[in-house]
Amino acid sequence: MIFRFLFKNILVKVDSGFIHRNFNADSHFHNPIFFVMHPPLATIDIFYFISAITIATFGFLTYFFLSGSPVIKRMLKTAGGESLDVLFQRFLGFLIFGIIPLIIISFPGSKSMADFGVIAPVPGTYYWTIFLSVVILIITWFNSRTPVNLEMYPQIRNNEWTVSLLIVSGVSWIAYLCAYEFLFRGFLLFSSLILLGLWPAIILNTAIYALVHLPKGFKETLGAIPLGVLLCYLTYLTGSIWIAVFTHIVMALSNEWFSLRVHPQMYIKTLRK
Repeated sequence: MIFRFLFKNILVKVDSGFIHRNFNADSHFHNPIFFVMHPPLATIDIFYFISAITIATFGFLTYFFLSGSPVIKRMLKTAGGESLDVLFQRFLGFLIFGIIPLIIISFPGSKSMADFGVIAPVPGTYYWTIFLSVVILIITWFNSRTPVNLEMYPQIRNNEWTVSLLIVSGVSWIAYLCAYEFLFRGFLLFSSLILLGLWPAIILNTAIYALVHLPKGFKETLGAIPLGVLLCYLTYLTGSIWIAVFTHIVMALSNEWFSLRVHPQMYIKTLRK
């Protein structure tokens, strides 16, 4: 029903013209948000929308099956242990979710990165990022101690961590999540806004965002729904992806570090008593 409604909405906008937000990168959204009448949909907008949907769905399936392949896992674990397997997953996600959309946007005659939320942060970005980060840190502090969380995190299941592994894991998280948020809150959201309007675009984005969390269990899938709606709406208000990027990085790193701190079988080598 959701996708039928979204498809119908696209047809209406293509046939009769539509209203869309003026994403002016130079203004950095210091002026009030306003809307302008737009002529019938351009071919490039449809291309972006289809590309974003394809990467978010089939691209994720490719990522899921390649990163979960028993053959690849066996080769990586033989070559470098558990850590190499996880680092490969994040590198693969960086390529599929970040580099492929970037290549598409870089085609001659295409739009700029600013049209997909990659602009200088506006003042509201910092306020929201600080507020959400504090909330996330409190939640992850308590959640990291639960048995369910410790069964999954840290994703790298080495009992002994070195400082270098901690740094490499953190950098890989940052690279992966920058690509991940660029796809969902950047490429997919902004291309959807032009075709669908605000709330249909947020519904579509959040639905796909929740579905890709299914492999992580019901709890994370359910939690992705309100978080997805909030991050999409804040991205829309600020015109940039940075609130989503920063808060997601804070969530991932704090959960990894807190989980590592309390895990009964894991420790950082130089900090062990």
